Amino acid sequence: MRSKKLIVQKFGGTSLGTQDKMEKAISIMKQFASEKETSVIVVVSALSSEVKEQGTTSRLLKAAWNAIEQKEFQSLLNQIEDTHLDVIYTMIRDRKNRENIRNEIAKELEEIRMFCTSLSVIREISPRSMDKIIGCGERMSASLVSAILCDHGLESPCLNLSNIFDGLDTTQRGGFQHTFKDRLRLMLGSAYAEEPHAVPVVTGFFGQVQHGMLNTIGRGYTDLTAALCAGAMKADTLQVWKESDGIFTGNPTKIDDAKLLSFVTPDEATELTAFGNEVLNPFTMKCCIDDNIPIQILNTFEPREQGTMVVDECTRNRYESPHGIIAVCSKKDIHVLHLTLNDQHQSLSDLSAIFALFKQYNIKSDLISTSVVNVSVAINENTKAADISAVMKALKKQLNLNGDGGVTLKKDRSIVSCIGPGMSTYDQIFACLSRQKINIEMICRGSSDMSVSVVIHSKQMDQAIKALHNDLIIDAAPHVETTTTADAKLKAYE
Repeated sequence: MRSKKLIVQKFGGTSLGTQDKMEKAISIMKQFASEKETSVIVVVSALSSEVKEQGTTSRLLKAAWNAIEQKEFQSLLNQIEDTHLDVIYTMIRDRKNRENIRNEIAKELEEIRMFCTSLSVIREISPRSMDKIIGCGERMSASLVSAILCDHGLESPCLNLSNIFDGLDTTQRGGFQHTFKDRLRLMLGSAYAEEPHAVPVVTGFFGQVQHGMLNTIGRGYTDLTAALCAGAMKADTLQVWKESDGIFTGNPTKIDDAKLLSFVTPDEATELTAFGNEVLNPFTMKCCIDDNIPIQILNTFEPREQGTMVVDECTRNRYESPHGIIAVCSKKDIHVLHLTLNDQHQSLSDLSAIFALFKQYNIKSDLISTSVVNVSVAINENTKAADISAVMKALKKQLNLNGDGGVTLKKDRSIVSCIGPGMSTYDQIFACLSRQKINIEMICRGSSDMSVSVVIHSKQMDQAIKALHNDLIIDAAPHVETTTTADAKLKAYE
């Protein structure tokens, strides 16, 4: 039986991307590791700046595609190296330690340079090859954080999960995570056997995954790694350190009076994640729910703040608006596909064919609305335009949809969602949008009464979320949680 409390800490790339940020993150790791009755496992993302496009993972992806298109890619890899060297030479004092980590970073990037050179000849890339490239970012980040902790006098082994699935069939859905946890438990057990007070640093990337990490999990895979670590070790808490105070009632970059929520339930967090509030990767939420791991979302730059807890059925009092809404969120860059079927008696088989084609062409749907002969689908913003065009042609052919009216596509749409437990009435939502003269093109609600979503034109999205937040949360409530600083609020959705 474990005698110490175990905390898994996940640090995002923007919490590590510069000397100042890295110092704050290292300070947090050291503070928790110094507590006598606490053990800490750290999971890290690839280093990133304030702007996502300038982060290590984004630059690695761009370098790969530049190589495929026979464009220049070396400068992108040089920028990645410079970012890591800046942190190395400002934060690692021991000369030998500094040289070791510098050589390790150089070796990782040299492999990527050689790989990109090959891509410029082959001019195509497999999901497995893309995993090799993006995994470089987390390997460098974990090695660097481990080296800095060692420079501060801590035993900090670096655990590389890039090959944790060697010899394992990852196509078996629902089963591979159990083997993953078993293997990870052995790796961490070995680290603790050598040094009981160690602070292991784990790569946020793990591989190899069938169909590729980005296609299967998406860019939030480091959250999932942290959740799997927490589940494997039966951690007391998973701490997710970000550049924001936690989860808000609305997007603080667009809604000035958005409030911090001190806690949400896993179901609420899952809905918020699905509809635009980037709380955690959806797979992460499921893993933590299955393993009963509490999640705490905290601000790297305001570590004394309580943040937002994701806990099963909340035991603390929390005010909710009379309409049962805790947050308003939105997603832009949505495409809506409308299909008019030929025969209502074939609708069931037609639906089966539609979703089979969606699977074949990698179409990810956010919302679906159907009637006897009409189907409307809001397509996830990360779906490629080429895949949408291809599936439209396939739908027309397979379902024999005649004319342009059979399959139509609307662009520049947004999804606006109201999230909350047990929303019993929706008239106030539609009344609010009606007062704002906002045209609703599609309506969906979940069977759990946890969310109501509408599709509107993107040019009206900001107007809609501000009106809904003001009418249904702020004006309806005597108070909603506590406020937070303006700077911390703005970081939440940047």
